Amino acid sequence: MRNTPKILCLVTMTLFLLTILQGATHLINVKPLKGAYISTDKPQFTFKNFMAGDWQHQIDAYSKDHHGFREPAIRFYNQYLWSVYHHSTNPGSVVVGKDNYLFEPYFVDEHYTGCFHHYYPDSIPDYEKPNIFYRRMSRLAKLQAILEEQGVHLFLALLPGKERIYPQYLPDRGAKAHGDRLWGHHRAYDYYSNSLYDFRHIDLCHCFDSLNGHTPYLLFTKTGTHWSNIASTYAFDSIMHYMQTFGPTIRPVTLGQPYYSSTREPDADLDDLLNKTFRIPAERNQYVDVTLAEPAPERNPSLIVIGDSFFWNILYNFPIQELFSNFRYWYYFSTIYYDPAHDNVADVDLVDELLRTDYVMLSYCTVQLYNCGNGFINRALIELCYDPDEIQAVRDSLSRTALGDNIDSQKAIDELIDQNLEQYFPALAESHPTKRCSRLAAVTAAKLQ
Repeated sequence: MRNTPKILCLVTMTLFLLTILQGATHLINVKPLKGAYISTDKPQFTFKNFMAGDWQHQIDAYSKDHHGFREPAIRFYNQYLWSVYHHSTNPGSVVVGKDNYLFEPYFVDEHYTGCFHHYYPDSIPDYEKPNIFYRRMSRLAKLQAILEEQGVHLFLALLPGKERIYPQYLPDRGAKAHGDRLWGHHRAYDYYSNSLYDFRHIDLCHCFDSLNGHTPYLLFTKTGTHWSNIASTYAFDSIMHYMQTFGPTIRPVTLGQPYYSSTREPDADLDDLLNKTFRIPAERNQYVDVTLAEPAPERNPSLIVIGDSFFWNILYNFPIQELFSNFRYWYYFSTIYYDPAHDNVADVDLVDELLRTDYVMLSYCTVQLYNCGNGFINRALIELCYDPDEIQAVRDSLSRTALGDNIDSQKAIDELIDQNLEQYFPALAESHPTKRCSRLAAVTAAKLQ
């Protein structure tokens, strides 16, 4: 017993030295933390920043982000908070519901108040809010009609959110929490699903409502935010059958028998964001394999998907690039995946991309429908109907007059155009615009010859 202090001191010093050694060499590979974070760069030592005291502050911040065994230490601490206090260790991204069901905060808000306040300023009066959706749906119908003339088939897929399928597991919340934002309990989904505008869409929310409680598998996993892998697989099989009712043939696929397997990405993505040592106990998940079937069409159609992260589940399970030629995924109409030539939609020739595509799928879940298209609908309409010099003239005019000296505010110009699209581009005010950009007019004329 007399040696106990010495032993404890030796153990402490050993752990301290191992931490320093790991931080300097990273000899032991540790599992990185999940989620997005900004890594602190190692500061460069100079006499000037040392004398000013800047280097000391910078190296202190760097050490906090790069000390040895930082990741397992954070996981251990987060596990302690979860096990003892049952606290979400990432409350900004993960909300704990009943029976340890996990939700993203937006989905909780969607159930209780709707998510309009997340996407638009509170200064917009209640009576004006529905008009935002009406304008976008009207433009979507016009865009679909214009693209249909060129054999390009645009459609919208309405996807369910977890709050819609499992509301019984949401955390309790009184109406007073966001009482000033309750405006008739209208949701973006309600407008799109009951629209009087003639645009093509498939309502998977309604489909999942009818399936809820009648399937041997989970439609949404307990610890994930997206639809389950198996549910998304069956859903996209239905989407492909729907697409062939108005577009070219897609190669058939065969879905195997469901089977249980260890959890796959992203079926536990919210649990991963908690960055704990141990996973939350959850039901075993089922999966189903997809294989190509015969007969194969003479030509695989091409596909562009514009949408949110729910489509990743489909990409994890379907051989998309073998079903569709020239497949591109325009993630939130920003980052581009599966296109080696482009990284961002700002760099693409939108007219060219659309004209060489068979299908364009807008794919949005309930909480993302508030910003359906993420600017694609407006941009596509304008560029299909107006020439680049005409478009630039309008933007330059807005920069000089409406925005004053704020000429670099691209976002402000886009917002003005969204609110007054038909004013700045009068041809788009027609129920079916007849004006076309010169490139599209030339393509149409060539087809008529």
